[in-house]
Amino acid sequence: MGQNATGTAPHGVATFEIMVDNKPVDPSFQVLSVAIMKEINRVPAARIVIRDGDAASQTFAISSRDFFIPGKKISIKIGNDSTNKQAFAGIIIKHAIKIRENGSGELQVECRDAAVMMTLGRHSRYFQDIKDNQVFDELISEYPALKGEAGKTTLQHKQIVQHHISDWDFMLLRAEANGMLVNVNDGTVKISMPDTSTKPTMKISFGTSVLEFEAEMDARSQWGKVVANSWDYSSQVLFDSDISSAPVREPGNISGEDLARQIKQKDYQLHHSGYLQEQELQDWAQGVMQRSRLAKIRGRAKVTGTSDVKTGDMVTLAGVGDRFNGNAYVTAVKHELGNGMWDTHIQFGLDPETYASKYAADLDDKLSAGLVGSIHGLQIGKVVQLQNDPDGENRILVKVPTLDNTGRGIWTRVASPDAGNNRGAVFLPEINDEVIIGFINADPRHAVMLGMLHSSALPSPLKAEDVNNTKGFTTRSKMHVLFNDDTKTITIDTPNANKIVISEQGTNIEIKDQNSNKITMDSSGIKVESPLNIDLKAGANLSLSAGATLAIGGVSVSVKADGTIGFSGASAKLAAQGITEITGSMVKIN
Repeated sequence: MGQNATGTAPHGVATFEIMVDNKPVDPSFQVLSVAIMKEINRVPAARIVIRDGDAASQTFAISSRDFFIPGKKISIKIGNDSTNKQAFAGIIIKHAIKIRENGSGELQVECRDAAVMMTLGRHSRYFQDIKDNQVFDELISEYPALKGEAGKTTLQHKQIVQHHISDWDFMLLRAEANGMLVNVNDGTVKISMPDTSTKPTMKISFGTSVLEFEAEMDARSQWGKVVANSWDYSSQVLFDSDISSAPVREPGNISGEDLARQIKQKDYQLHHSGYLQEQELQDWAQGVMQRSRLAKIRGRAKVTGTSDVKTGDMVTLAGVGDRFNGNAYVTAVKHELGNGMWDTHIQFGLDPETYASKYAADLDDKLSAGLVGSIHGLQIGKVVQLQNDPDGENRILVKVPTLDNTGRGIWTRVASPDAGNNRGAVFLPEINDEVIIGFINADPRHAVMLGMLHSSALPSPLKAEDVNNTKGFTTRSKMHVLFNDDTKTITIDTPNANKIVISEQGTNIEIKDQNSNKITMDSSGIKVESPLNIDLKAGANLSLSAGATLAIGGVSVSVKADGTIGFSGASAKLAAQGITEITGSMVKIN
């Protein structure tokens, strides 16, 4: 059923129809105002204010009825003389009452497009081997009340991650990264590049159709060139992509490029420390340049109510001077019905601030999940205790001086190059060592020691040199494991001169102990030396063999066997410079 506003618009009576769950609003309801707002990159909204509340009966009769209940579907048509067109479709999200100072009461009904469901809750998921338009389709498909229209994107991501962020915010960020805009209308989510070449749907002319008008040109948002760079770890170089133009038809007689030149604007720099593919860099830079040009001229016009203009349309600005005349891109449309009038506000031009910047506080997850006061960045710690973790979790006790220099400290997990079930690299700091610690989720209750620090107070055992040939480990008792890349040598030694040296420069391996015993392996063979005895013992057999001569010498040589001893060869010779004795219970020769 149609309802008339309480007055007459210049082109007839402003009328509207409100349906809730396909049922018309009771004609006895006194609707004070209707406002509908649709904007690029935002969920469309509507607000209905109805006279309600009676002080004498102390009740809000309309509010109490089972009608404007949050979650119900609602649609609004607006027009003139009961010729109404669909202006909004969505769901009721908020039901509020208000009593004004004069005693009058109101029921306020807030509505949103069904796309509002994409803004609720935070989600995390992985995407592999996928394009952004496929990501958009997958996100929107989670909501049966929505229909998606995603323009094609170019880059195929090997992987992309949505981390604890609403589906709406993730979609907006990825759209922005591709230079695309999100335009929602009555449950249809359209994601596409802005098209400024389309035919204008309306002419906004000073002196005829304009009730109010304001526009501005801001050179600060105009860039001569946008340069995006990223680190290519595969080639170890910083590479970039630059864009100096955008496919945008601009209103006014001064181009964005000219404005940037006039104020000697420097190139706009975009940096990403990760490895972005060239296509992603190009899309990113193109999107920023496109936003710059769409933001060159921004403003709004108030006109008599019309349904002819929608977000994403082009309108012609006329009679407002050479600086602003021309076709402009519509980024928002607001309809206001009240006091017998229907006005339409048309916003043109794009906000130069990105979605990520504008809503940074909402996009980022709360540090420490909002459970405690968060702690930022890395912190310096002093080690207090290594043993007796009360929870048996292999933690150490670390005091953070800037947190509480008199307190006991925080039980802190220890990061390691390798850790697992009964295995790993174990290098704990010493008591009073200076360490660097971080905090999981920025929560000061969940500390992790990331490494240990040297300083002038706690100097390194090795002097730093640019050639950086020597690396290694030194324990508090001066045991060393050192690597020298110049001589290609590994040295393991103890304070008492027990040492193992593996050297490619010397082409040898040498083992020495503090008793002057030494084993040397080099190109000439293996040498075992001792200033005292060398004992060779085997629990079973011991074999000595040589491809050439086997020589055994000494002041005295004794060969003894508890059983039979035998010597054999192709020939044999037994000789002595003195007396030769052969004895036995029986001696048999030949």
